[in-house]
Amino acid sequence: MFRDKPVGYLVLILLVSAVSGSVIGESLRIVLRFVAGESSIVERALLDFFRYEIGPHRLDLIILSFQFELGLSFNVITLLGIFAGWYYFKYSY
Repeated sequence: MFRDKPVGYLVLILLVSAVSGSVIGESLRIVLRFVAGESSIVERALLDFFRYEIGPHRLDLIILSFQFELGLSFNVITLLGIFAGWYYFKYSY
C-alpha cells in the first residue's frame, strides 16, 4: 500500500481531514445550540471533545524567550474526518 504513496502525503491528508472534521464539528455545535438549545443529548454525544495538552514549554534565550504549547481536541466528528481521510488515502489514485 505504501509503495506508490509517500508517508508525508498520508500525514498531510490526515491533518487536513482532522482539522476539517473539527471545523465541521464546531459548526454543528453552533447549529445545534441554535436549534435544540444548550447541552442537548445529541450535542453531548457527538460534539463533546477530549482535550489533550502538552506544555507550556519555555525556551529562554538571553534576548528573547519563546513559549510553546500544543493542544489537541478530539470529538466523534473529528474521528469521522480522520477515517474519511484514511479512506481517501487508501483508495485515491
